[in-house]
Amino acid sequence: MAHTQLPLETLPLWQSLNNVVFSSTHLAAIPAKGSGLVAGDEGNDGSAGALISVPSELVLHVEAVEEYAKQDRNFRQLLDAAGHQSARGDILLFLLVQLVVGLSQPGEELASLPVPWTEYVKFLPDDNAVEAKIVALEHEFDELREKSSNLPFWQAALWERESGPQLRHWFLVDAWYRSRCLDLPRSGPSMVPCIDMVNHSATPNAYYEELSSAVSVAADKVVLLLRPGQRVAASDEITISYSGSGESGSSDVKPASEMLFSYGFIDPKSARHSLVLPFRPFPDDPLAKAKLHVSGGPAQRLEVELLGDAADEDEDTLGASKVRWTCPFAYLMCVNEEDGLDFRLQQETDGSTQLRMFWQDVDVTESAQDFPSLLSTHQLAPIFYLRVVTVLQEAIEAQLERMQAAGGDQVETDDEDNDDDEMGDGQEQDDIEDGDVRSALATQAAILRDIESRVLSSALESLEAERSDLLSNATVVAYLGSMEASENTLAHEHAPNQGQDDEAMNEGADDDFS
Repeated sequence: MAHTQLPLETLPLWQSLNNVVFSSTHLAAIPAKGSGLVAGDEGNDGSAGALISVPSELVLHVEAVEEYAKQDRNFRQLLDAAGHQSARGDILLFLLVQLVVGLSQPGEELASLPVPWTEYVKFLPDDNAVEAKIVALEHEFDELREKSSNLPFWQAALWERESGPQLRHWFLVDAWYRSRCLDLPRSGPSMVPCIDMVNHSATPNAYYEELSSAVSVAADKVVLLLRPGQRVAASDEITISYSGSGESGSSDVKPASEMLFSYGFIDPKSARHSLVLPFRPFPDDPLAKAKLHVSGGPAQRLEVELLGDAADEDEDTLGASKVRWTCPFAYLMCVNEEDGLDFRLQQETDGSTQLRMFWQDVDVTESAQDFPSLLSTHQLAPIFYLRVVTVLQEAIEAQLERMQAAGGDQVETDDEDNDDDEMGDGQEQDDIEDGDVRSALATQAAILRDIESRVLSSALESLEAERSDLLSNATVVAYLGSMEASENTLAHEHAPNQGQDDEAMNEGADDDFS
């Protein structure tokens, strides 16, 4: 069953019923954005206070979900069975139940107690999940079905009625959460009605804030305020920062890939120019499994970020860019037993055994994520760093080569069938709209590709400079010199044997076996 949507023109009624106050602002259509918040006819200079004020009891966060569960014993059963894993999971579970309540047919028993959010979700758009997350969302939905099917009430309310949720409804509540969740200073990840309809911008003129009342908790609220010194004229759009609340925003800026995933587009000037790559141990490392175990499992990663005004970089200035990379596992990956690394099974008092990691005969199991600092005090630290830099170079080069190899793939945006005589007006319009969508997707993909290529290229230059510095380090020069001397000695010792072998072969060549 389709998600019921209400026109935004009817939102003022919901606002008045739930004490949400708009001051000299209203929602309106925004070109290329759908809708957003704009100033009223008289404009706004912020002197009147909050642009939007939302009572705290309407804010949806983990504590609010828990309070709802106290009022609805059926939801309590569902939350205990399928929730309590993350803030996102609990909020999505609540949203799905409210969506199901809204889908209920006349005469059907409501799946849960209706609350203001039951109606509010009907104002939210029908977004779609992207391919990259479909598998994960399917797994979550299947897990929810499995856990809730053991609860008779929810088996009937969710899975036995025609108006029950489908997989696309789980996609929908996830999309709502991703694109609308705000990180409030006190409440954490939260969804705030009406304020979540304000669009984001690289140059915001407003910010949101969580206000506490000394009188009573009931008077607490979340407000939208104009930034100091800002004034908006009539019909000007009011926007907030991608990075968070506060007059100057937060440092928690989304990477370009996450911005594309959450909002459907990338603002190069607002997104962090960074990416995360999977990082795997050497396939022939006999200690690989042990290293992964103490490091938290197989999902190790390399994070690379281009710092500074990356949006204004060009090909001639990439080398001057500052790059920050993070990969604690790379340090552990590049040392072995001959360097002083060891793993031992230790028996606990309860009879169980635990794998412990030792470095220079000291148990450092609990410091696996801080292994770089452990290496820094070793006399061969520059040697270890050189190994790490070399390994990172190889990983980044491989990723860049994969991206360049896929560069020839183009997204077709033109319809090859130009037989207008057999195409109806409706079909032609659908094809034009479909082409526009594909063209927009191709544009956003190209922006992401360009950002990530710049990050990788700049990282390679930075690592090469770091490698050159390490190769001139006195410790490294001495170490490599001793290694070369050892190899020459081995080659010299092998030479007489090789000469005897060559002589025997020459003698054998004179024999005639015909």
